[in-house]
Amino acid sequence: MWVMKVGGGCLRDAEGIRQLIPVLRSAYHEAPRLLVVSAIGKTTNKLFEIAEAAGRSDLSQAQSIYEALREDYTHIVYQLLSQGSAEQIVRRLEEKYWNPLWQRIQALAHLSEEGHTATDGILVYGELISSEIVWGFLESQGFSLAWIDARRLLVTDGYHPEPSVIYSASQANVDAQLVPLFRTHKLVLTQGYIASDLRRRSVTLGREGSDYSAALFSNMLNAQGMIAWKDVGRLYSADPKLYSDAQPLTELSYSQAAEMTYYGAQVLHPRTLKPLREKRIPLYVRPYFEPTAEGTLIAEKWVEPLPPIRTQRRDLILIEVESLDLSRVALADILKEMENEGIEPYFVQGGVRTAALAVKASYEAIERWRATMPTGWAIQVRQPVTVYTVLYPESTFSIPNGEALYVQKLPDRIHWVAYEG
Repeated sequence: MWVMKVGGGCLRDAEGIRQLIPVLRSAYHEAPRLLVVSAIGKTTNKLFEIAEAAGRSDLSQAQSIYEALREDYTHIVYQLLSQGSAEQIVRRLEEKYWNPLWQRIQALAHLSEEGHTATDGILVYGELISSEIVWGFLESQGFSLAWIDARRLLVTDGYHPEPSVIYSASQANVDAQLVPLFRTHKLVLTQGYIASDLRRRSVTLGREGSDYSAALFSNMLNAQGMIAWKDVGRLYSADPKLYSDAQPLTELSYSQAAEMTYYGAQVLHPRTLKPLREKRIPLYVRPYFEPTAEGTLIAEKWVEPLPPIRTQRRDLILIEVESLDLSRVALADILKEMENEGIEPYFVQGGVRTAALAVKASYEAIERWRATMPTGWAIQVRQPVTVYTVLYPESTFSIPNGEALYVQKLPDRIHWVAYEG
């Protein structure tokens, strides 16, 4: 059993969807495979724009984006399929997805329904429509495959923006509904990113959550391995778009890859690795448009030596704390209260009377946290900042010229905080 995930950057147009044929033929085609797909291209961003417009009762703007998106998808279908098959798929999409989606948009606009539930109810359509098109295309190419809605499988607590998956309920659904499909089909298609809550409402797993979905399915199916097909196709020691000397990484341990993703590497979703590591399932990151080329293997084995690995996490908020009444700043208490408010720290530096933290959070969460702090503390909030990290730096490494607000040097890494340029 293999689980394969293909993201929206790969399925960006008709040509990207056609690339599925050599990809599926190149990897373990004799074994049972679960194919997990994302929404096509930038669909999720467009659906966010629709939900935002509807939420402020701007139905005209929401409709304009909706119509353009539907037209783009229809164009892709006609590029992929013959006239008759395309017309059939377009009608099915209209009845099954586009009409219900428009009804949801209208309800949100007219009722001014607030909250993430209404937004998630719109966002899930990207993956559903994309997977339906992929299913129709693969069938037209002679593949025998089953299709299943991931919301019937993954159950969460509904927490926003990144709900926790309820493993017992999800495992029971996988055993009862997904596993039997492999008795009649070697290839099964489902969606990443989407799930349901205990009230059977549609939820999403957070941005870039398709990797996480695939890892969860790998865990629950006891897969032999997971392949994440990427347009980049491998992990590098730095972003090759920013650093010409970035080196490809052929192998990493789970913990080494987790550090990279935590500090900002964009190839994987940060939560992807935990379900895989629990059952020692190897993860292969491979180039979608060069399916026979070498990628990156992530497994249990610690890999050394590695070249210096440079990452950056942008759009963070810098919080500076100072005790004005000479009381001690208890960093542990600060972090505990931040955790309670869902504030994620990516840089922490503390002294007796001061502390500095670079965090990811909404301003509402920061204000709630600020209210819990002692009245004798001065708290300054600044943004945006970037946390730069170099893992395994060479002894001669020096921080690039520029104003570093804070620097933290450890034996195997260097962090510094700077305003975004």
